[in-house]
Amino acid sequence: MNLLYLRILHYMKITLYFISLLIPLASAFSQKGFDQYNEAKKQILQGNHSEALELLSPYLDKEKYSSLSNYARYHYAEAAYKNRQFELSKNALSTLIASPDFDKMDDVHYLLALCHFQLSAPNDALRLIGQINDETLKEEAYQASYDFLKVSSSSVLSAQYGLFPENDGLVMALKERLESHNSLTATEMTLYEKVRNRALSMNDEGFMLTEKDNVLDIAVVLPFNYEGKTGVQSISENNFVLQLHQGIKLALEQAKADGMQLNLKTFDTERSDTKVRGILSDPFLHKADIIIGPLYPEETTLVANFAQQKRIPQINPLSNIDDNLNEFQYAYLFRPSIQAISQKVFDYCRKFEERRIAIAYSGTTRDELLAKSFVDMATRSGMQIVKNQKVTTRDMQGFFESLELGEMNTPTADMMVVFSDDPNIASPTFGLIESLGAGMPVVVMASWLYFDFANYDMMESQNFHFVGNNTIDFNNETLDEFRKNYLDVYKIYPNSFAFMGFELANLITKVINEENGFDFQKNLNNRNFIEGNLTFGFDFSNVKFNNYVPILSLEEGVLTIEE
Repeated sequence: MNLLYLRILHYMKITLYFISLLIPLASAFSQKGFDQYNEAKKQILQGNHSEALELLSPYLDKEKYSSLSNYARYHYAEAAYKNRQFELSKNALSTLIASPDFDKMDDVHYLLALCHFQLSAPNDALRLIGQINDETLKEEAYQASYDFLKVSSSSVLSAQYGLFPENDGLVMALKERLESHNSLTATEMTLYEKVRNRALSMNDEGFMLTEKDNVLDIAVVLPFNYEGKTGVQSISENNFVLQLHQGIKLALEQAKADGMQLNLKTFDTERSDTKVRGILSDPFLHKADIIIGPLYPEETTLVANFAQQKRIPQINPLSNIDDNLNEFQYAYLFRPSIQAISQKVFDYCRKFEERRIAIAYSGTTRDELLAKSFVDMATRSGMQIVKNQKVTTRDMQGFFESLELGEMNTPTADMMVVFSDDPNIASPTFGLIESLGAGMPVVVMASWLYFDFANYDMMESQNFHFVGNNTIDFNNETLDEFRKNYLDVYKIYPNSFAFMGFELANLITKVINEENGFDFQKNLNNRNFIEGNLTFGFDFSNVKFNNYVPILSLEEGVLTIEE
């Protein structure tokens, strides 16, 4: 049986065992108490680990909850580990090890071993792994050993091998480290022959560790059926996720034509957490070099948590919301973060002598966060915010009137900032600015350039400035070539989502490949600024989002970066 199947059986056994223990306890506790316990486990699955810790805390009382307390403590440790509170997780598990009535010690040993790895105590981790009896869990522990130890020096690995020669992950890590040396001493050569033979026998026994080849493996996990439907038949031609994927696929096909070795596998989440969990059990996800997607928060958290455990970069192709970036080390945004955008707009506004700012923002989460972040910066610096209003289409007339714009009035603001991608807010803004002839600087998102009703002559004459958000450079010579190739393949013209997919895939193939290696963040740091194929470019150095946010304006009809 393969490892995935054995693992599923293992978890089924654990689940059934837990249920058998909980049944006789049902009369001892209220249904409300069990509801909270079950809700905590649900929160762990959904990636809400802080909430799970809070819900599980009452169940740690052994006198009150008897044997249920042990299982609550295990889930508490699990949530703490996934929340990167490794010391807290270790302490909870150490208490369990001292409980003779807890029968699932293999799971405790495995999770505690992971804590020791994270806390830079690999020998303690290896000792615990040696105590695991379940074969499926032991194989997973060997894989974890390899993942954590493969960066260690050969001298450290050699010493560990002398203590724990049965750990197959350690064997593979030592073998690869010795193979990376230009030359070996006689002692190292003897050791290498021993571990190489052991590695060969491991493969003969059907044990396979994930070894990196020179092929770029890209997993795309996106909600093609974002309305909850299933199957390719329900996906329409104007589906924005489909267009995003078509851009990705076109870029990767071109990379393959240029000689790059890569594999692409695509999954549809169908806006279902259950479907996402099933996708995460696919073997391709476990060997992927990078995961593109998902898009929606609940799905993104599940995948980001998986990527964290497997140390696989996971990049959201469209969002600016950076909630996951602090929680998950391997989570990235393709676009600029809330912080990056608001900081750039704030820095731009400070260049002007007159700094009375009027802010309008839509009701989306992103725009509310942008407005809040900007106002916080402005308040700390002493910049005056004369208006800060959440708006809809109907509100724009009143918003403008409150600023007393027009030739016969004395405006109460010197600049206007509108945080919104909504065409229903852009349209009346264009009309009111043109009719009032306000003349003041108006800072808006660059998405306004794409609206069908956008009048470039008016935007240039009325002092509009556009905030870059992976914005397409319309002067780029490759843009026409991309449009032609896209039309030839898909028989429709590309939209902004197709542009984003194409640009994202091109960025990935520039950063991780056979020549540069497959360490995504290290390569990003080394590259500093990266030229875009269709956009104005990227800067991911020492951050996990595009930190290049140019302010753009129209000059003689040409979109230009302002100095």
